Amino acid sequence: MEEKYLTISARGVYIMTSEENKHFLKSALDAILKKITGGINVFLFFILTAMGLILGVNIVMRFLFDNPIAWSNVVTRYAYIYIVLLGTAISYIEDSHAQIDFVYAAVPKKVQGVFDTIHYLCMMFLCGILVIFGTKHVITMWPVHSPVVKGLSIGVLYLSVPVSAAVILFFLIIKMLEVKFN
Repeated sequence: MEEKYLTISARGVYIMTSEENKHFLKSALDAILKKITGGINVFLFFILTAMGLILGVNIVMRFLFDNPIAWSNVVTRYAYIYIVLLGTAISYIEDSHAQIDFVYAAVPKKVQGVFDTIHYLCMMFLCGILVIFGTKHVITMWPVHSPVVKGLSIGVLYLSVPVSAAVILFFLIIKMLEVKFN
């Protein structure tokens, strides 16, 4: 007789087999990841658009009116850092980052599974360190403000590190569950 599990979701309480429970968990986590990546993509679109507009206006102000916007370089630098770090997280999730895989492709599937597990565990460890120490650094730097933009905390800049690492960590947890369930 197959074991049954009690599963609680926003839609109700269900009794499921272990296979149904695995599928339910994977579907729920994939849906959450899809919403997170969709939100990041929208955020990146708006921040890139704003960065382009700010730089464009600054160029016009500098060369036509000889009066550049003082805060534009700081804000666009912050935006660029967010674009790079969150873009890296999206690239990692979509498996579109650069990789050297000639050894990986040459080994059997079981060995590839071992490589994947080692890779995921190493990345989870590194992302965990970035989340923990990045958050501590954000808390430390939050009271410090940019000398050019008085109301803008430097902690906002450093917040990009634990956020991007947390997104990658969440993705890696999903990948490890896939390895465990398969």
